[in-house]
Amino acid sequence: MIIKQGTSIIEIVIAAALISVTVIAALGLTNRSQKQNTYSRDLAEATKYTTQAADWLRTQRDIVGWATMADKMTTDGNDSVYCLNNFPATDSDFTSLSAGACTSGDYIPGTLFTRYAIVDTTSINTGVIKVSLTVTWMENEARESTIELELSQWH
Repeated sequence: MIIKQGTSIIEIVIAAALISVTVIAALGLTNRSQKQNTYSRDLAEATKYTTQAADWLRTQRDIVGWATMADKMTTDGNDSVYCLNNFPATDSDFTSLSAGACTSGDYIPGTLFTRYAIVDTTSINTGVIKVSLTVTWMENEARESTIELELSQWH
């Protein structure tokens, strides 16, 4: 005669522990995945804003001319910083752009992103202005996306 015995308390505790570990791991993976998705979305947005600024600077070079752009950037000084959260109202207003770092709360309108350019004019005599465009934002920690650009004198 076979005697059937019930599940022991030890087996129940072990099964509950295994289920708990599995659920906790799945929740941790979901949380990490959500953070990566948010970062990827924000990085794509930041990259869009840096590219937009690069295109704007190239357009300004073509509209106002290399000499005007070079004179302004030289006058403002090497390693000048320009806050580019708002571009000047019209394309011909490049010369009205003021040198100066962005202040806290200087965001691209409707976003949590700040955009600025650092201009290096040490190679201006060779017909090149180097520009570093950076977009920053806060997401649990400070994040940034930077692209390097060389504006050259060409006709």
